[in-house]
Amino acid sequence: MRKLFAIGALTVFAAMAPAEAKPITFTFESSNFSGEQVFEVQKKWCEGVTAASNGRFAIELLPLDAAVQASGLLRATGNGIIQGAIATTAHYAGEDPGFGLIGDTISAWSSDEDILKFYYEADGMKVVDGVLKDWGVKLVGVSVTGSESFVSKKPLRTIDDFKGVKLRAPSGPVTKLFASFGATPVNLPGSEVYTSLDKGVIDAADFSNFANNQKQGVNDIAKFPIYPGFHSSPTVHMIMNLKTWQQLSPEDQKFFVSYAKELSLESLLSAHYQDRLAVREAVKKGVTPVSWKEDDLLKVRQHAQVIWKEIADNSEIGKVYYDALIKYLQSQGQM
Repeated sequence: MRKLFAIGALTVFAAMAPAEAKPITFTFESSNFSGEQVFEVQKKWCEGVTAASNGRFAIELLPLDAAVQASGLLRATGNGIIQGAIATTAHYAGEDPGFGLIGDTISAWSSDEDILKFYYEADGMKVVDGVLKDWGVKLVGVSVTGSESFVSKKPLRTIDDFKGVKLRAPSGPVTKLFASFGATPVNLPGSEVYTSLDKGVIDAADFSNFANNQKQGVNDIAKFPIYPGFHSSPTVHMIMNLKTWQQLSPEDQKFFVSYAKELSLESLLSAHYQDRLAVREAVKKGVTPVSWKEDDLLKVRQHAQVIWKEIADNSEIGKVYYDALIKYLQSQGQM
């Protein structure tokens, strides 16, 4: 009888005990496709949110185009269609050209680490967060995907070597930069880069980082990639719907900001590690990476500064960012 009473008491107690709370789940979308190196790093980070938050939160990361196209991620997040996005603001340049400057400040950085120092040690985070709040989103953190290698079918060692070269470049600041070199930029989708190089439609291309170019087989056709990259190193901005952010406790907000820094480190290390492996593989296959001299890199930055200023003169958010950028570069002795 006592045994039955004990079993019954345990049963009642178990029934009364609260069930383990399910994590609050947010849906984010990446500007990268599933299977891409960058997406896999981001996905791993998202999958770790639940354990890192002691089961309080979970993030479902969707690949590019699963909910909206890259250019629509800012509005989709601000309107609450998704709760967040991990993408460079360069995709939002159609909304304001200043976003193009913020997302890919061409030829500004001496290293990828400079981007993180600008945001986490200088005024970058404060300035860009202020810009994004007007669009109903919160800047949670930033990461990098590594400087982009520039693939070419012939050696390009100076700005003068670009004269007359027909190349693929996305519209915006990058196109203006190469046009200022005397090149002939063509706006082609990424899916057509390999075929266009192979058929001689173009002789060079702004495409991706070295590791991804190697994976796509682009270096097999364009055997003189410029590495390290000199023109483009996109900043990836992690944003969250502002109302969703404001509903979080101060402790939970601190958790996401702190945990986002782990993605910054992992993205940086992974990009550099994979690039170096890819370079060794490419060289064994007869690829000849071209490295630029400091004097020539300085000339590129001088061309780029004209474009930064042009954007700043035509965009309020571009001007705010430009001022913070110049202040940082001067503080580091880079201007």
